[in-house]
Amino acid sequence: MHEASWSREEALSFLESPDRTTSQNPTRLWRRVGLRPGETVVDVGAGSGFFSFPALATVGPNGAVYAIDVSPELVELVRERAAHAGAKNMTAVLSTPTRIPIEDAVADVAILANVLHGVPSSTVDEAIRLLRPGGRLVNVDWKKIPTPTGPPVRHRLSESEAAAAFESRGLVRRDSFDLGPEHYVLVFERPVPARRPRRLVSAE
Repeated sequence: MHEASWSREEALSFLESPDRTTSQNPTRLWRRVGLRPGETVVDVGAGSGFFSFPALATVGPNGAVYAIDVSPELVELVRERAAHAGAKNMTAVLSTPTRIPIEDAVADVAILANVLHGVPSSTVDEAIRLLRPGGRLVNVDWKKIPTPTGPPVRHRLSESEAAAAFESRGLVRRDSFDLGPEHYVLVFERPVPARRPRRLVSAE
C-alpha cells in the first residue's frame, strides 16, 4: 500500500528492524487502542505483519486478523509466517489500491500504519467500508518533521491534515497520542447509525 511496494528483503531488513520495534512499539499501540480478545482486525498496508502479528496475539484464538497488502511478495511472506506460527486465524489478503476483497463491516478495528501519505483516497474508503459501525480506525503516521528515516517531510500529513481526511468521511475522533519520537496515532470511531423512531399504528 506504499508509493512503491516493498520487496521481501526490504521488508525484513527495515519493517522488522529492532529499531522500529522500539520506536513504534506495537504492543503499546494495541494496549492504548484497547484491542480485546475475540475482536477482528484489518491491517491495511500490512507489509510484513509488523502490527498484524502482535494484534493476533491480543485477539487470541477467538479473534481474527486480516493482513492486507498490494505486494504479492509480502502477502506470501505473511502467509509463510502465519503457517510457521500455526496461526489459522491470520489471513493474508492480496489487494489493489481501489478494492480490498473482503466483505463489508467485518472489522472491529482497522489500522493504516505509515501509508496514508502514499495511498489514493479509494484505499481509505475501502478501509472504512470494512469497519463495522462502532468500530475503531487507527491511523499511525510520521510526524511532519525531519527524521532519520521515512518519507520526505513534504509528503507527510500533519495530525490536522490526517484527521480531516477521516472526519470528512464521517468518522469521529476519539483519541490521539505519540508512538515514539517520530510517529503520532489518531483513533477514530465509525458512528452507529441512529435508530429511526418506530411509528405507532393506531388499533382503531
